[in-house]
Amino acid sequence: MPPVKHVPNRRRQAQQALAEEEARKRHAQRQRTRPTQYNDDEERPTPLLLRILSILGVILLCFVLGYLGTSWVVDLLNRKLLLKPDNRIENQEDLSKFQEAEAERSARKLLTEGGNVQQVSLNLYHVKDNNLAETRRNFIARTREDNMRDAVNEVIALSGVPNSDKMKLLHVFRNDETVFLDMPEQFPSVLKSMGKQKSLLLITGMLRTMQSNFSPISQIRFLIGSKAAKPGGEVDLSSIWKLPKKSEDNG
Repeated sequence: MPPVKHVPNRRRQAQQALAEEEARKRHAQRQRTRPTQYNDDEERPTPLLLRILSILGVILLCFVLGYLGTSWVVDLLNRKLLLKPDNRIENQEDLSKFQEAEAERSARKLLTEGGNVQQVSLNLYHVKDNNLAETRRNFIARTREDNMRDAVNEVIALSGVPNSDKMKLLHVFRNDETVFLDMPEQFPSVLKSMGKQKSLLLITGMLRTMQSNFSPISQIRFLIGSKAAKPGGEVDLSSIWKLPKKSEDNG
């Protein structure tokens, strides 16, 4: 008797195929809705918030660099006197130059207007050929302190002091027989470069000039940069410098 052949149940096979198709669709749907997973070797996109913050950081950095760069350029131009106004005062040197310029303008104005300009004649004692020489000069009559400043500055210029244009007297103060001369901060180093003999002659010339023209002044004291002079150096500027009066010399 021949064996019985089992005929596949086609309905069952169709149901199984349909179930497998539904399973594949559900799996594909889950893959589409699941967050993307990246391997370590794959390049992940930068989050939007991080990109915005990065762009803002770059803009801020460019702004800061531009501001600092502009400030540096303007400061450099100011130091080179390319953009600095004539009347801008930033330090003591600028103030002294401004005061001198104002005094010169006032003197020129008086002369050009033909006014009766009163002058004062002063005897100046300055260094010349390792000795003291006497020169007489006329100045516009101003306050006593201003004429003292004019006399000291002219003595410095006539004595050939290095960088004499930067060694001009800052301030003058009087107290009875003592006059206080406020010199720039570079004054001690300039005296050192001149040597002790010429430095002593220069200070002696200042003393003789003060004593000869501005009675009862008989002694001077030095200030350096509006501060008390420090002891030591080529000559001791912290000491009181005094010479005999003319009457004592003649006696």
